[in-house]
Amino acid sequence: MKGFHIGKISLSAVFLTSLFLGSPLVAKNETKGKLANISNQIGKGKWTIIEAWHSKCKICMTSMPSMVESIGTYPNARVLGVSLDGNKKIAQSVIRKYRINFPTIYSSVGEFSSYVQKVASRKLSGVPTYMIFTPKGKLVAYQSGKITPQQLKAFIKKQSK
Repeated sequence: MKGFHIGKISLSAVFLTSLFLGSPLVAKNETKGKLANISNQIGKGKWTIIEAWHSKCKICMTSMPSMVESIGTYPNARVLGVSLDGNKKIAQSVIRKYRINFPTIYSSVGEFSSYVQKVASRKLSGVPTYMIFTPKGKLVAYQSGKITPQQLKAFIKKQSK
């Protein structure tokens, strides 16, 4: 365990310098109807920011517009959403309402919690939850709670040096 800071928020994160994703989240339908899993979305030469959210999470819904607006402004990075509603119709309703413009995998709290345990050796402690992976697919940060797009950009920029 090692602490680091993103902006003014002190975060505790798991730095796993040798972790590669080999354990996918069970395949779910992505917003475009394709079968997807997280491990197929990670790395590939770009930073990957996973934002796991739930429609009943007030913080998730109030911060969603800024995340949507920031797409395309992250340095060499992509965002992948994970809806934890466990219900495709609810997730699609949120995607339409907030005009979510990044790929979203439909999942459930239990399923994603198992994924987090396997990949980060931690329990899912709330939403929103962010996981940041290097362009090579290594997990370098895990955090539950509100994080702004500016803080995410600053963290990636600092890690890229």
